[in-house]
Amino acid sequence: MAKAVGQHVWGKLFGEKAGGNGRSALLLVDPKPEAESEQSLTLRLAFVVMGTEAPLFPSFLIDDWGGEVRGTSVYSWVRENGNQFPRAEIFGFDRQGNSVQCFVRELELYAKLLCFAFPNRETPLAEGRLVHAILLPDAAVSQVEKIKRPSPVKRPLASARVSWWQVPSDLTHFNFSLLDDAQAAEFI
Repeated sequence: MAKAVGQHVWGKLFGEKAGGNGRSALLLVDPKPEAESEQSLTLRLAFVVMGTEAPLFPSFLIDDWGGEVRGTSVYSWVRENGNQFPRAEIFGFDRQGNSVQCFVRELELYAKLLCFAFPNRETPLAEGRLVHAILLPDAAVSQVEKIKRPSPVKRPLASARVSWWQVPSDLTHFNFSLLDDAQAAEFI
């Protein structure tokens, strides 16, 4: 059985408390760990389906000549070729885990990817947490600070619809009102 493309990372997920918007922040400890550990999480990035804003978790793509594209290469293929080859077919899953097949032209090609975090690769897609912020620990930092996406972060994670934050290494909780303040500041 085919599975949605996923990326193994080490991190910790913070969730907004009751009464909030149900937002999540990922403390990203290691984006490319060598082994599984208690800090292991799986990130799955979803395309946005045009007109519905529904996430599509890709599994693989078939281009106009019948060639298959698998793994994280699906994201770069769509980014580089989506406009030239709108009839390429993408196969994947909706949020409920149902198989979905559509043409690349049905995707919002310029929309940022939705980032979902899962405790492991076997977790059902419906149980993933939408990530709103990625927190990067730094021993030299004493307070939480919004930053631009660091250049070492590579695609597809670099194309995620998240805000980026530098945080102290010993961070134990995240103040989600900072997301509201940062969003308000962008409109001033």
